[in-house]
Amino acid sequence: MHRRLRDYPMVHRIATGIVLIVLAGLWSCAQTITQGRPEPPQAVAGGIRFTVHAPGAKQVSLVGSFNGWAKGAMPMAILDGGLWSVIVPLKEGEHTFMYLIDGSQWVTPPHAEDFLTDGFGQTNGVVIVR
Repeated sequence: MHRRLRDYPMVHRIATGIVLIVLAGLWSCAQTITQGRPEPPQAVAGGIRFTVHAPGAKQVSLVGSFNGWAKGAMPMAILDGGLWSVIVPLKEGEHTFMYLIDGSQWVTPPHAEDFLTDGFGQTNGVVIVR
């Protein structure tokens, strides 16, 4: 005699619950992975969203032509997995920018629309707002 899982209602419920928990966990991980990646600057409600991956950083700031390259003018917020983000209202045009990590490490944006050397030995990212 062969019995099926549904012949044991309690075991069937537990097995179904475990499968649902595992699937929910996998879905959650997939969401975190896709949401936790740095992206090129993107237009969102309220301005342009900038993101950078800087695990282990204590503070990250967005600096650029739009804020006079002031080091602490636009602090970024840490999200998850070392991803930092800030939304900045920008006027139409081309804007150069970099990320400043822990007040001393200037980082060329890895995900920018274009790049421009600044004459000081650095490469700035360029974001074009239309």
